[in-house]
Amino acid sequence: MAGASYYLGQKLYSEYDHEWKYPHSDPKRVRYTEVMLPSNAPPAYVDRQALWNAVDAAEKRCSAQTARRFTIALPKELTFEQNLALIRDYCTKQFVDKGMVCDLYYHDSGNGNPHVHLMLTMRAMDEQGRWLPKTRTAYVLDENGERIRGANGRWLRERIDTIDWNDQKYAEIWRHEWELAQNNALEAAGHAERIDMRSYKRQGITDLEPQIHLGPESAALERKGIPTTRGERNREIRRVNAIIASLQKTFATLAEWLQGIKKTLTRHETISNPDDYNLGEVLLSYLDLRKADREFWAHRAQTKASLKDLQAVSNAVTFLREKDITTVHELGAYLSRTGARMKELRSVVHGKEQRISDIDALLAADKTIHDLQPMYDEYNTIRWKGAKERFATTHADELEQYKKYQRLLHKFGLSLPIDRKELLTEKAQLEQEVEALRPDVDAVQSELDELNTVRYWVRKVIPDALPSRTESGAPSLRNTMEEAQNTNELESLLDRTAKQAIAPQQKDVHRETQRQRNETL
Repeated sequence: MAGASYYLGQKLYSEYDHEWKYPHSDPKRVRYTEVMLPSNAPPAYVDRQALWNAVDAAEKRCSAQTARRFTIALPKELTFEQNLALIRDYCTKQFVDKGMVCDLYYHDSGNGNPHVHLMLTMRAMDEQGRWLPKTRTAYVLDENGERIRGANGRWLRERIDTIDWNDQKYAEIWRHEWELAQNNALEAAGHAERIDMRSYKRQGITDLEPQIHLGPESAALERKGIPTTRGERNREIRRVNAIIASLQKTFATLAEWLQGIKKTLTRHETISNPDDYNLGEVLLSYLDLRKADREFWAHRAQTKASLKDLQAVSNAVTFLREKDITTVHELGAYLSRTGARMKELRSVVHGKEQRISDIDALLAADKTIHDLQPMYDEYNTIRWKGAKERFATTHADELEQYKKYQRLLHKFGLSLPIDRKELLTEKAQLEQEVEALRPDVDAVQSELDELNTVRYWVRKVIPDALPSRTESGAPSLRNTMEEAQNTNELESLLDRTAKQAIAPQQKDVHRETQRQRNETL
């Protein structure tokens, strides 16, 4: 009852505790609530206060679990109406149609985190809406179907669940079905984003690190702009993941940049051979222009600005010298070698990651087949066509899953039982090999970062060089805006430099004219 009150944002009376439960939360965040009932549930349970008081009354043990609670994030790309239809359809298929009462609360505080809280009943109901027992007892039988006596001479008995809602398999099933439901809704709404319920490890992505859960306290502080340790950790994880994910894209951009340099430099009459043009001179020439522009600044301001520019460019110049890159031709050769190393590295890593993913799938298939084998054997023992069809209908999902994993084993040329120890040993070895490749990835990233710095400063001197393009080959909007800005900045810089160079001569002419006038007078 306290949980329902908190999610609802209103007080509710608990007959079990004989007291009002207060929400202690902002009711404005509650966008929608609904108690979703199966067909055999009493209509009175649409009132959640009546529902959860009835649930409490049905439990006699003080340690009884009265409800199962979910917190489900909703895709922020969808509208409120689309998300509501999505979650209601999901709850109907996964919970209500199986006999559970689903108490749904849609929360959205407008901070980009729409989500729902679900409370599900734990007991089944009969056709009259009466709560049924969660478990029953049965005799323990041996392999011949005979009852077994315990050490005290009494028949052994065991507790059996009357429903399988607590089976751990549903953790995977419900997550997978939510993944499918979201992706179908996103596709129907025309969005490119997709959801994957699997962790990076299960997807075979070992070079990306998952973020950690903030928790309510850290999340509240972060929303107020107050950094937290967990928030800083997530920001660092996002930064590292973004670096790794951009490796291929960055290299493609740099390769295109080289072609842009050659084409742009060829258009300049002062450059007879673009391949022999010194890239270091491009960077230093920009520093010279900036220095000339500040000629009439105060000495301290000049020094401070020059040091800042020099620091920004010196790393790039040092990098070019360390790699013995002095011309466009040499840069092209270096990029070619880096590209070949990148391609080979990614091919090796991808192959190992794919094999790790295959091993995970095979291990999961082996476990699932083992778990479902008794059910499948029972299905094969049924001889009556009608009974077999009814059994197949009741266990359609399990039978399909069993056959799917059988096909997977056949695809890899394996048969039961598989050698799990051998597969796990191979997986561990592959994971170590992938981890050993990480320093190479970091080294390539470091080089690409330096090359991007060179690209930035070269475009300051030659604005239309090194263009970045879209997948279709057209210049990107960002490139066009950057080129226009660099062109304006360069033209203004040259104008100011020219005016400052002419200004002293104009002053000399003015003084000479004034002197001659005075002599005439």
